[in-house]
Amino acid sequence: MTTSDFKKRLFKEIGTAFGVMLILGGILLFFGFSISSLSVKISSMRQEFAMRSASLESIAALRSQYKSAQGYLGVLHNVVPQKDQLIDLSKDIQEVARRGKLEYGFSFINETPRTETNLGSVNFSLSLVGDLTSLINFVKDMRSFKYINSLDSISVTKG
Repeated sequence: MTTSDFKKRLFKEIGTAFGVMLILGGILLFFGFSISSLSVKISSMRQEFAMRSASLESIAALRSQYKSAQGYLGVLHNVVPQKDQLIDLSKDIQEVARRGKLEYGFSFINETPRTETNLGSVNFSLSLVGDLTSLINFVKDMRSFKYINSLDSISVTKG
């Protein structure tokens, strides 16, 4: 083997090794960029998974609150009458006044219709005649009346 053959073979071996190293380096760079982009995707998927998990927990909590609130819905329907139930309102108040041995007069004043955010209301006027203790007891009884009510004004006359 001559020197020129040796040099040729040496250059060929070095060239092959260098080519293999270039190919391996290219593969390494390709996988490095792929791994980097995949890790970004994995990170964003983890965040989305955490958000969805929190949303599911919130939905579960709301569902359990809804189930526990169903019992109160019946109470609310009893306390807030339907419009057609108000026909008996004067009779119901008259019964409270009768138990307190008061003379009774009732008149509707006006009605505020229900809106999306507020309950409707009915304004009425009462005229009651009796002793002061009976009147005070009537006001106390109205606090536990079967419908939600409020006392806006009162006028007491001695007579």
